[in-house]
Amino acid sequence: MGKGAFKLYLIIVGMWVENVCGYTVQDAPLLENRPIWLKACQRSDPKINECINDMFLHLFPYLAAGIPEIKVEHFEPLALENVAISKGSGPIVISGKLYDLHVEGPSNSTPKNSEFIRNGKQGHWNLDMDIPLLDIKSKYNLKGKILVLPLVGHGNCQLKLSEIRTKISTNITFPERNQREIMQVDAMKVKFRIGGLWAQFDHLFNGNEILGRTVNAFINQNGLEIIAELEESIANSLAQIFKKLMNNVFVKMPTDLWYLDEEQFAEYQRELKTAGTR
Repeated sequence: MGKGAFKLYLIIVGMWVENVCGYTVQDAPLLENRPIWLKACQRSDPKINECINDMFLHLFPYLAAGIPEIKVEHFEPLALENVAISKGSGPIVISGKLYDLHVEGPSNSTPKNSEFIRNGKQGHWNLDMDIPLLDIKSKYNLKGKILVLPLVGHGNCQLKLSEIRTKISTNITFPERNQREIMQVDAMKVKFRIGGLWAQFDHLFNGNEILGRTVNAFINQNGLEIIAELEESIANSLAQIFKKLMNNVFVKMPTDLWYLDEEQFAEYQRELKTAGTR
């Protein structure tokens, strides 16, 4: 999550993440009935924000493991094909990518402070997401120059981001699919703060161990400053991933299964009581 942004401080200026590829929204039939992993909320509940947050929190472990019936692949570990990087002019010229990314830790995310607002067929869902640790292992390939120094590196890399605090803002709509209403995330913005960064890039400068150690040490000594410089790029990458994760679930779950009117919610409570007496 939020990968290719954590490169060398020496190549920060003007570098941006161009594209994040790998996690895709899989088409699947709508859920017909409410599964055990889906809690429901009453639209008129004065504590609807708390209920929506609890619903999403309860759903998270199932998302991490994968939900085959709606073709939601596991995201623990989260696999991404590549993150492209490009900076094409000036004293710093760099191109390359991270690829074959495996990200461990997203399943430990905790959604908090949900604010769910609906106005007709539009609305907003804003929430905080705390992630204790993301452990990212990937391959990388970079080529370019820093001032007069050529930069060529390819090999394995590992990044550890700790104490990640995110604020997610979304625009949502409620379109019809097969005569049933669903929720769709149309736009998302992410702001975040990170408590710590550790990085290791192998085979920098064509395997020059002295330069490689120097650069890795510099990254680790100045990790938070590096992240601050790249905040917008990382936030855009996180938004791409989070938006796909949410749509991969909610466009397949009709709102009549989880966002209920009074009559539907009364029936839901009767179902819970019946299940509890079995």
